[in-house]
Amino acid sequence: MADIDQMELFPIATKEDLKAAKSLLSRYRRMKTIIDDFDRHGADQLALKQQSIYSAYRGQLDKIERAVNLIPDDEIRRMVELRYIKGQPHHVTVARFELWHPSTVDRKIKKGIEAVANTLILWS
Repeated sequence: MADIDQMELFPIATKEDLKAAKSLLSRYRRMKTIIDDFDRHGADQLALKQQSIYSAYRGQLDKIERAVNLIPDDEIRRMVELRYIKGQPHHVTVARFELWHPSTVDRKIKKGIEAVANTLILWS
């Protein structure tokens, strides 16, 4: 019995996990643009390297979208969607939620990134 490790039911993201999640969210729009271009020009006619990029990006996009959709707080989810999924600059996101102080918006976006990171490590 001493050899059994206790597993956390809901693991908490480390600083590295948070950086990785933020990086994925930041690259979302670029990956989405590439996937859309491949789809428009025939995803079935891609070269081998393009096929591997297509499948890798498609998987990452699906995970990101699912993780963002699982953010329990509606306002935080909308902030993350506006900032990363729709690709709006930070100042536009802050302006959109003008009723809150910019530091509050930043704090809520950070909570959204944490939620995405926690979901992604749960799936890995």
